[in-house]
Amino acid sequence: MATLASCITPNQCDPSIPADPRLSALYEKLHALDRQQTQVPLRILHLGDSHIAADNFSGDLAQLFHTRFGDAGRGQFPAGEPFPYFRRKGFTVSATDGWETINSLSPQASGLFGLSGVRTTSAAPQDLIRLRSDTPAGFENIELDVLQQPGGGSFTLTLDGTPLGPFTTRGEGTQLMRISLKGKTAQTILLSPNGDGPVTLLGIGSETARAGVRYESHGIPGATLALMDKWDKPILSAQLSLMQPDVIILGYGTNEGFDDRLNMPKYKALMEEKINFLQATSPGASILLIGAFSGNRLPRWSQTASWSQIKSIARKDFPCRPLELNERATYDTLLQSQNLLLARWHEPPRLKDVRHVQQQIAQEKGLWYFDGAAVMGGPCGMHQWVQESPPRAYGDHVHMTSHGAKSMAQSFWNELITPYESYACRLNGNTPILN
Repeated sequence: MATLASCITPNQCDPSIPADPRLSALYEKLHALDRQQTQVPLRILHLGDSHIAADNFSGDLAQLFHTRFGDAGRGQFPAGEPFPYFRRKGFTVSATDGWETINSLSPQASGLFGLSGVRTTSAAPQDLIRLRSDTPAGFENIELDVLQQPGGGSFTLTLDGTPLGPFTTRGEGTQLMRISLKGKTAQTILLSPNGDGPVTLLGIGSETARAGVRYESHGIPGATLALMDKWDKPILSAQLSLMQPDVIILGYGTNEGFDDRLNMPKYKALMEEKINFLQATSPGASILLIGAFSGNRLPRWSQTASWSQIKSIARKDFPCRPLELNERATYDTLLQSQNLLLARWHEPPRLKDVRHVQQQIAQEKGLWYFDGAAVMGGPCGMHQWVQESPPRAYGDHVHMTSHGAKSMAQSFWNELITPYESYACRLNGNTPILN
């Protein structure tokens, strides 16, 4: 963990860098870590879509927080391998094929879900979930969230070759059951059912006993904020009560912005409802909103059109130009009629509308807001990132490469933490540098 003195540079005491009153509670908790006045980890919960599902953006942020304020772990992971490309930086996760994983994003999904948005079930003793830490810190104070249910089975945990258990999930009623192994450490965790009934897992992970930052993230490819409607409120409330997050980061908006039928008044009401719920269940948490990142669309018909002037153009070579006001007003008609005006990369009109709602709610509720699209360069920012060498975005014009995610994480970090560093410097009596 870097100390406060080692991180301060002269311009961080510049009085022209004001403290952000929306983050006063977060500043106090970070400063307590800096001054070594607490051994309680600062807990961050990051929820979102594909931008964090592969743990590029979120993993880079976790590394920045861990390097600056200390590493208290990554919290819980979804159990097993919930979807392709799932990963957590610094960890290796695998599962045998017998586990049934249900993603709350699936239209057919029903039943109970928690913060991870997925659940994993098996009753077969030959099935196995393996978690391995690729860093010396390993797992410490291991915790599992399972579904207690009538007829639930038991399972065995094996920590670095030492079996523990059995742990039963059987009980009256269906609800969250937290299994905590305080003081238990391991580099490798194995979990297998004992064959006496179904074992349903909602999450598995750990939190170190050291001061620092616990950075827990859950993202599902294709997710929108509305996905939270399918998560069980009693389970969410119980998990949030147990976690007691100090920071909740919401990173949704891209998928909403590509939905041309999105009802904006309903979207605003939904966002207000979810934030009200999070504030009620986590009253001590600072909520940070990440505005929808830049994203660009090239209509599918562009490359199959009969117009001789464009049919031979490669997808990546189509230009990008923001929509004009008249194009926004008649967008649906232009798109459906395959009008040549839209045969270019452009930002879908709802993305701007989504950001407007996000900014409006942040202002109304006094929440910190990060304008990721502005960082990228505006409506055609994603196209610019695709064209760079090395590229900071993939050719789909939606997803960032690891290079782009690291760049975005650094921008987020700078906007969030630079005012804190100045605040902490002044609070510790360092002489301000006047320009």
